[in-house]
Amino acid sequence: MKKLFLVGAQGLLFTSLALAEHYPSSSLNFHVDVGQARQDINPDDFPPGTDIDDEDIAFRAGIGLRTGLLGGNISYINFGQSAVATPTASAEADTYGVGFDLQLDLPLSEYSSFFVKGGILSWEQVTDEHQAGTNFVTRYYEDGVDPYWGVGFRFSGAPGMSIKIEYDRFEFKDNGSDVVADYDLVTVGLEFFM
Repeated sequence: MKKLFLVGAQGLLFTSLALAEHYPSSSLNFHVDVGQARQDINPDDFPPGTDIDDEDIAFRAGIGLRTGLLGGNISYINFGQSAVATPTASAEADTYGVGFDLQLDLPLSEYSSFFVKGGILSWEQVTDEHQAGTNFVTRYYEDGVDPYWGVGFRFSGAPGMSIKIEYDRFEFKDNGSDVVADYDLVTVGLEFFM
């Protein structure tokens, strides 16, 4: 079994190196992504009859540098809004941040590749809480810097442009202590190479 795994890994490595010559030696890129963010909200943490909206449209945009099979990006990410409404109160949370990641491309063909990435995100979550029957709003701010990881598929459809599909996993902790939120982010985007 080990030999089979080693042969497969060697084959993938040699194929990646052979296809690497088709990738730009060094290029800047601008990327724009849109998709869906889902916050992990446990219904058991709330009383019966609670209405939970844990999904929203997400947006990401940024710049990056690619050198052969390696790349890095600086991106602004907006996770949209999540909301919880109980019989006595409701809360809406907006989450966003600025991230930096490193990517490794594993070419599948001259025009497509699979990639893995890891990075850190400086994030902030702003939560507005409303008590039923009042106009009073309590606002909470939480923030932190946490690692994240992701995988994706890139297809070069035209010169100077790529289409990509990504999945990212984020686990936010307020100043490294209490868990605030976990997010799954799925996006489709475009990269424009300069």
